[in-house]
Amino acid sequence: MAQITDLTRDRCETECLHPEVVRPLLGAVMSRVDAEGSASVFALLADGSRARLLHALALANELCVCDLALIVGISQSAISHQLRLLRDRRIVSRRKVGRIVYYRLFDEHVRDLLAQGARHAREERRAARRKAS
Repeated sequence: MAQITDLTRDRCETECLHPEVVRPLLGAVMSRVDAEGSASVFALLADGSRARLLHALALANELCVCDLALIVGISQSAISHQLRLLRDRRIVSRRKVGRIVYYRLFDEHVRDLLAQGARHAREERRAARRKAS
């Protein structure tokens, strides 16, 4: 595949409508590897149960499986399964004290993603209500 690094007049007319916009973006868009990693994180967050579980962790900072199951309203085995997926992708981390394992969000990036996602969802609901009335 040809690179669009040399935006000549001829090339612009055939391949690029807005070279002044495109030129600074060449090479700046995330790599395929980073894009796949980002998509993978969003795919994990695209599950309602996982989103609620992560939100509970964002609110409490650290919780054990039993407490998460009670808060989210799903079984401990289902919580454990979700936590394993999230831990494998470095969305949550764990700390063991005796026989009890405590889970927390891996870092502030996850907390920020959750907060922005929740904020966006609330704005969408408000916009839908305004549109309906």
